[in-house]
Amino acid sequence: MSRSLPDLEPRDFRALLYRAAEIAARHWERLPEMRAYTRPPDDVVASVCAEPLPQAATPLEEILDRIEREVVPYPIGIGQRRWWGFINSTPHPLGIAADLVATTLNNNCAGTSQMAVHVELKVIEWLAELLSLPRGTGGLLVSGGSMANLVALAAAREAKLPGTRERGLHALTRAPTVYASSEAHSCIRRAVELLGLGTDALRLVPTDGEYRMDVAALERMIAADRAAGLQPIALVASAGTVNTGVVDPIAAIADVAEANGCWLHVDGAYGAVGAALPELAPRYRGIERADSVAMDPHKWLYVPYEAGATLVRDPATLRAMFALRPDYLAVEEDAYLAGRVWISDLGPQLSRAFRALKVWAVLQAVGLDRYRELWRNDIAVAHEIARLARAHPRLEVLASSDLSCFAFRYVPRRGGGGALANPFNRKLLDRTHRDGRMFITGTMLDGKFALRGCVTNFRSTLEDAQICVDTVVELGEALEAEQNAV
Repeated sequence: MSRSLPDLEPRDFRALLYRAAEIAARHWERLPEMRAYTRPPDDVVASVCAEPLPQAATPLEEILDRIEREVVPYPIGIGQRRWWGFINSTPHPLGIAADLVATTLNNNCAGTSQMAVHVELKVIEWLAELLSLPRGTGGLLVSGGSMANLVALAAAREAKLPGTRERGLHALTRAPTVYASSEAHSCIRRAVELLGLGTDALRLVPTDGEYRMDVAALERMIAADRAAGLQPIALVASAGTVNTGVVDPIAAIADVAEANGCWLHVDGAYGAVGAALPELAPRYRGIERADSVAMDPHKWLYVPYEAGATLVRDPATLRAMFALRPDYLAVEEDAYLAGRVWISDLGPQLSRAFRALKVWAVLQAVGLDRYRELWRNDIAVAHEIARLARAHPRLEVLASSDLSCFAFRYVPRRGGGGALANPFNRKLLDRTHRDGRMFITGTMLDGKFALRGCVTNFRSTLEDAQICVDTVVELGEALEAEQNAV
């Protein structure tokens, strides 16, 4: 395998893949019990950053050796059994294998008659069925939640402000407004900004005591904006907020959207799949009325990155915003190359990877019955962490969750839950990262800094919940002792 030419003999290509598979398999074997996060050493980072552009070819074996030596030992840690930071799920092994095949095929999934496009259309159909969305729902796969929400809100802008694609926003006589709760994901703000509406167009609606959108406050804000001559165009409901994993009252928000002629978008990047759990389905009542839904198979369907999805009630709304077919892509309707759909007409990308293969494969490998078992286990682990935290005198739970999030803090003896608690817990969070037994993140809830996690990990158990709480208490008590000794 000494050749480094772009083209390889089949046996050399097979040997290359075997070598890469060995590296991946060794990592997979270590992953469940490895440190949850390992910061790359400064000397390794400096060495990589200082390297000049290669002028001559390097033997393939040497490059793979470098990958195993300099890259693989320092992952972000997704897949470790107590990795609960951000919202990153452990990837199903078949998804990894399918992604390798998709990369080898190297399809551009913009359009034409190819199996990759048919597989993506089937995946979209399955995802819509999973969420009990109406028949005929369409859409496309994108990189993740940020892009899924942007694509959906772009469709909303064109649907509610027709002609802005051609004429721009300067032709509007009334300034448009978009509404989301103060707990909405930050990508909603970025989408509003990227669509040219401006940050000021985003109205952040207060939440109630459970961090759900306050629908009465939403109605008051819309009425005030209309009275001021503004034009409400879209409402965004969260189906699983990133901070606490609660579901907004979607049905009530849908009523407000309908009464005001607004587009209803549901950001379910993380939690939309909870609609498929019978015991949680009432929380999602109204999602079937949404004009669009964002969801991420790479979050709670255990699919490898990247795999997000925009689902729309009427696919024509996406075409109105994005369809563009230059001459060099024109294909006659009865041509041999013609396919069912040009997916590039539904979103901003013309170059599109074959993301659908790994989603299609993992959905088959797991199946809805097993998914429900896995989701229930993730929820049980998160709720057990909250239960254990409530039972400990030094810990305070800061929010409950409909899904698999948890948020609590350590209450130090000196200063209690006052002003000193926030910097203490920030430092405590850093201690957990240095410790490496688990990975959680932080957030602010009503002015209190929380240790926050989200369990989307099929390796996590109730035993891990106990380890989480024990670790926080152990490190918190050690930090307290250090500070008291000063």
